[in-house]
Amino acid sequence: MQVNILGFWGGYPSAGGATAGYLVTTDEGQILLDCGSGVMSQLTFHTSVERLSGVILSHLHHDHMADVGILQYAAVGAIRNKRMNHKLKLFVPDEPADTLSKLYGPHTDITLINPLLKIQLAGAEIEFVPVQHTISCYAVKITYQGKVLVYSGDTSYCDSLIEIAKDADIFLCEATICEGSHHTTGDGHMDASQAATIAEKANVKKLILVHLPGDGNLELMKQTASEVFGGPVFLPTTADMYTV
Repeated sequence: MQVNILGFWGGYPSAGGATAGYLVTTDEGQILLDCGSGVMSQLTFHTSVERLSGVILSHLHHDHMADVGILQYAAVGAIRNKRMNHKLKLFVPDEPADTLSKLYGPHTDITLINPLLKIQLAGAEIEFVPVQHTISCYAVKITYQGKVLVYSGDTSYCDSLIEIAKDADIFLCEATICEGSHHTTGDGHMDASQAATIAEKANVKKLILVHLPGDGNLELMKQTASEVFGGPVFLPTTADMYTV
């Protein structure tokens, strides 16, 4: 698998950036994890809507789904121009119901996520586990050809995340809270030390801190995580591609 980070800011992006969005490419297709503000413009550097095997939204907060409507516009155009002969596949939690209802349309095939759901996309096995956020949210585990990528979604510290991240090759873990930052209240989120603790307990091979605060001391966050986690810690950039 290859992972392109399209956006990694929490809440709202810094200038020229994007909030949550991660493009996972296998030999058999592409999966978009979350589609936050600014993600669509980044996505066009790498792929087009008709090449996506499916889109997974960890939860229905705007910084994780703000550009879904724009992606759906792209799907409508691709279907109309016969570049795409299928509906956009979207996998989402079932609440908040009013937000969910706006995602339905003739251009989109929606599957509701639950803890027992297991799916195949782009040749990969995908599993979900609920985590602890302010609304329904799921961590996502993607397994392909013996390699494992885990994405935390948004969450406070929870043991279920340790279980799903166990022995992952790459762990994309939220680290929203930073001392001195006024970016977030911290409800339903973690700091870098907590993210690193989960990575250490789960024995992951590589930790990438995501959902970062725009006013945070990112280098300090990386240093803090490195002091807890014995493996390599990375701060994301949209220029990097990670191979799992």
